[in-house]
Amino acid sequence: MRRFIAFLIVLTAGAGLAVPSHADERPARVITVGAPATEIVFALGAGESVVATDTTSTRPDPVPTLPKVGYMRQLASEGIISLKPDLVVAVEKSGPENVLQELGNLGIPVVKLPSLDEINNLPDAIAVAGKALGRDEDAKSLIQKVRDDISGLAARNEAGRPSIIFLMAVGHGKPLSAGSHTTASEIIDLIGGTNPMASFDGFKPVSPEIIAADQSDYVLVPQSTVDHFGGLDGLKTDPVLGLNKAVANGKVLTVSSSTILGFGPQSASEIRDVAKSLHQQEHGQ
Repeated sequence: MRRFIAFLIVLTAGAGLAVPSHADERPARVITVGAPATEIVFALGAGESVVATDTTSTRPDPVPTLPKVGYMRQLASEGIISLKPDLVVAVEKSGPENVLQELGNLGIPVVKLPSLDEINNLPDAIAVAGKALGRDEDAKSLIQKVRDDISGLAARNEAGRPSIIFLMAVGHGKPLSAGSHTTASEIIDLIGGTNPMASFDGFKPVSPEIIAADQSDYVLVPQSTVDHFGGLDGLKTDPVLGLNKAVANGKVLTVSSSTILGFGPQSASEIRDVAKSLHQQEHGQ
C-alpha cells in the first residue's frame, strides 16, 4: 500500500509540491481534484471558495454544476491556470506529475493529500487540507467526528463473515472486481465480510465465466452500477452481471461511487448503512 504523505512539501523552482506560505490566510479560489478531496474541502466549510473540480467529484451540491478541469489522472495545466486558483487540493493519485510540477513552478500551490485508499488515513488527509485552507480548528472538529465514525465501524464488525464479491460495470468493457488493497476490499472487511478476490491486488477485469462461477453470498456494487441498469431488476437481467449467483438471488449491497474512489467524510456513515443492510439480509429482516 502506498505510504501516505505525512507532511506538506514546499515547492521551490523545479522541486516538490507547493503549499500556502501563510497557513492563516484562507485561499479564495480553490480547485479540488478527486472526489474525496472535494468532499473534505466542503466538509471543512470551504465550499464557497471552490471554483472548479475534476470529473470524479459529484457531491455535495453545487459540485455537479461547477466547472471541470478533467479527469483526476489526466489533468491539463492550461484549464487550471485559466481559472486563476490560489490553491489546488488533490488526492494522492492525481496527475500527471509534470502538470502538478508546472503549476507549482508558476506559483500555484498544490497540496496532495495522504492516500485515501485506507479509511484510517482520512484524519491525516483532513489535517493536511485544513492546514492548507487555513481551517485548522474546523479540521480538528471534523477529525474527531471521523474518528468516532471509524470507531463505530469497528464495533459493528461481527463474528459471522459471509463472502462478498465486488463487481462494477465499466462501459462496454468487462466488469471490474476488487482485490486486496482497494477501497472495496476494505469496505468488505469493515462490514464483517470476506473478499473472495483477495488473492490479487487492485481492481481487475473479470470474465463472464468467473462471474458465473463465483459462489459468494453477496455482491457489493456501486450505486451507479445499479442505476445504470435501472435498478435491481435490470441488474438481474444483465447478460453478464446477471450470471452471478448473489445478483440472481438479490443479495446486493450498494455503496456510492465516490467512496469507491476514496474514503471521504461521508464514507464511514455510508459503510455503516451497508453493514446495517447486510445485517438485515443475514437475519431475514
